[in-house]
Amino acid sequence: MKTYRKFMRAVTKAEEIVLVAAVILVLALTFGNVVARKIFMHSWGFTEEITVAVFVLISLLGAGVAAQEDGGLVNLSLIPDRVGARAQKVLRAISWACCMVYAAVLTVEGVGRMAADNTLTPILHIPKMWFWLFVVIGGISLMLHLTCNFINAMTGFHEDAAADPSVVPSGKKGGDEA
Repeated sequence: MKTYRKFMRAVTKAEEIVLVAAVILVLALTFGNVVARKIFMHSWGFTEEITVAVFVLISLLGAGVAAQEDGGLVNLSLIPDRVGARAQKVLRAISWACCMVYAAVLTVEGVGRMAADNTLTPILHIPKMWFWLFVVIGGISLMLHLTCNFINAMTGFHEDAAADPSVVPSGKKGGDEA
């Protein structure tokens, strides 16, 4: 378990670096395109191809990183807040299974599209399979982070509590050490 958590911390750090670089790339390309259009009256046609593909990567990696946090993705706690701890675990397991199926379908579909799409992008003439790779990476990221979140929820592990003993894990009342 400890090895998996270390691995996931390294994966998350790498994803955060990629996300920062991707956002900076999109910002630079979009700003450069605006400057080129307004000053030189010439648009960079290639920026649309790159920014759309990078936005897919940003969206899916961001969702993966968010999935690691409890409540990081959109959720509705209307039912889980009104049932007991055992039912909450069952509902969490059902939710996790549904999310894993979605991430697996996303990954498999991305791999299928990579294999089937032999076309090139219209402007840069880059194989579209490279852009489908971003979908595969996002699906794998989602599966890894969903699994990490699920393991943490089922074992009661919380990163904050592990790093700082003064943090009380959710669901437990503070001040009652005895």
